[in-house]
Amino acid sequence: MKLVWAVREPDPYYFESALQLQKKLHEADITFCFIGGLAVQRWGEVRRTVDIDLTALCDLGEEEKVLEKLQNILSPRSEDIEWLVGVARMYIGVTEDGRKTDISLGYTPFEKRVMERAVDVDFGIEEPLCCCSAEDLVILKTVAGRGQDWVDIRRIIQVSGRQMDWDLVFTELKMLLEMTGNPGAAEQLRELLEREK
Repeated sequence: MKLVWAVREPDPYYFESALQLQKKLHEADITFCFIGGLAVQRWGEVRRTVDIDLTALCDLGEEEKVLEKLQNILSPRSEDIEWLVGVARMYIGVTEDGRKTDISLGYTPFEKRVMERAVDVDFGIEEPLCCCSAEDLVILKTVAGRGQDWVDIRRIIQVSGRQMDWDLVFTELKMLLEMTGNPGAAEQLRELLEREK
């Protein structure tokens, strides 16, 4: 008889990799918080995720300085890393233990507020990890609007929705979605919220 195992949990070293990265970012005096799949582990559901995503603050004009710091922490995954940091404001790298890491360089008032609202989350390791709030995770995923994002949003609503400040979510989304040219995503979120109440 054959057994098929469905693995949903992150591998045992996922949170440890994030912790080692967090320590190095603190040492480099980089303000950041984890987003994406790692934050979903807290606000949505435990699911399989291997990469690490985070937003780090980097004021305009400070790209070269932050690039130098990040290159001392993560090996770049692109030969055009200077262009990615300077123009696309993304640093894609690999941790010492081989974990792919995507860092969005934030500077907008919204991204600064994301940092202010970030919380320390206990994942049962040596130290808590700094993650974006549930509200900001929903905002970021609504703006991204990919298929997996909507799956994650549904689970976040089911798990954390009753404690969330939905006025804040829709207030922040209004301007962000207008900037991205997708104001209809707010209504899609309202409909999903209504269905999952």
